Amino acid sequence: MQHELLQTDLTLNEAGRLQEKYSQKLKHQEHKTLDTSDIKEINWVVGVDVSYYKERHEEWGEACAVLWNFHLNKMDYNCFAKGIITFPYKPGFLGFRECNLLVKAIEKLPETPDIIMCDAHGIIHPRRFGEAVQLGLILNIPTFGVAKNPFIGFSEWKTLVRKKGNKKPIWADDPQNSMIVNQELLGYAVCLKDIMKPMFISVGYKITLDVALEIALKTTKDHKQPEPLYLADYLLRKKI
Repeated sequence: MQHELLQTDLTLNEAGRLQEKYSQKLKHQEHKTLDTSDIKEINWVVGVDVSYYKERHEEWGEACAVLWNFHLNKMDYNCFAKGIITFPYKPGFLGFRECNLLVKAIEKLPETPDIIMCDAHGIIHPRRFGEAVQLGLILNIPTFGVAKNPFIGFSEWKTLVRKKGNKKPIWADDPQNSMIVNQELLGYAVCLKDIMKPMFISVGYKITLDVALEIALKTTKDHKQPEPLYLADYLLRKKI
C-alpha cells in the first residue's frame, strides 16, 4: 500500500506538516461515522501493538495484529510483521514509527477488520492526529486509541474510583478557565477492570466516542487493557 502517511524517511518538521495537513482535511471531510446503532453489525475487532528490539546495531520493530471475534468475544487469529525502524522516537509522532508495520500485519489477516483498536492515542494529541487517527486514515477503517498513559488535556482521572465503567472526561482546555465557551472533549480516562488503573480512550477515525467506550468495555476481561491489545502485547513479548 502506498500512502504518504506511511513514509518513514521524513524529518520531524515534515511529519508535523503532514499531521497538520490531514488533521485539517478531516475537520472538513464528511463521512459516515460508526455509532452505537452500528455495534450489532460489528464482527471483527482487531487489536494492534508493536515491540522493539536491537539486532546488528539496528533497531527493529515487530507488529502483532489480533483478530477478535466480537460476537464470541475471543481471539480468532493473529499474525506478525517486522522491519527496521528508521524514524526516531518522539512523543506525538508514533504513527510514523509504527504504521508501516501495523498495516503489513493487518493486511495478513484472513478477515477485514470492522474496527481497529491501537495501543496509542487518537485525537488526544496536539494536532488531533495520534497513531489511531493516522492508521485509520491510511486503511480507511474505523479506529480508536486505548493508551496506558495520559498525553495532553485536562482530567481529574487520579480521583477516579477504580470500578469497571467509571470514567472521567479529558478536556482540551482547563475546565477552571471561565473564558472557554465551547469546551472540546478529547476522550475519557476509563476504568476497564475493577481496581486497575484507567486507560485513556479517544476516537481515531470514523467512530464515535460512545462506540469506542462500549467496544473497549466489552472486550476487556482479566486485564486493565481490552483483551485484543493485551494479547497483541503478550504474543509479541513471547515471540521476541
